[in-house]
Amino acid sequence: MDDQLISRFQRGERTAFAKLVEHYQRPVIAYLGRLGLSAAEADELAQDAFFRVWKNAAEFDPRRASLPTWLFSIVHNLAVNALRRAHRRGHLPLDAAIDRADESPGPDVMTELERRKHILRNALRRLPVADRSVLALSYFCELDHAAIAKIEACSEAAVKQRLYRARLVLRRLLESEHD
Repeated sequence: MDDQLISRFQRGERTAFAKLVEHYQRPVIAYLGRLGLSAAEADELAQDAFFRVWKNAAEFDPRRASLPTWLFSIVHNLAVNALRRAHRRGHLPLDAAIDRADESPGPDVMTELERRKHILRNALRRLPVADRSVLALSYFCELDHAAIAKIEACSEAAVKQRLYRARLVLRRLLESEHD
């Protein structure tokens, strides 16, 4: 993102903030959905995250982290807290936001896609939140290991290890669905 836009945003310019929200809103909501939050919960947490970004703009230091890293750290913390609250209440979100195909395939293909999405959603829900998070940050948000390490407050080596372990567990869960 343009350095001038970031400095304008830090000075409180609403148009710069609106551009920031426009640029990052979809990736933030997609990340939250892939963690297993419903569309409504993802929208609410995204709004909360962007409010915190606006409120704490002066705290952002581009020398310490990139804007996406700072933003996704805020989003990650909000999501983990929401998922912990849901788990304590015995409620796990059921409406994971997994993107639909752009083209409209026939009913037989749609049925198979929905079946596979259902299997994937169920397998992802069985992973710990930390594993879902690193998978989503890596594959869907396309962040590098260094950025993920900052968001997850761990080392890059830990990120690599967690990604490896999460992929193994996910593969086993998906294979067990086919048996």
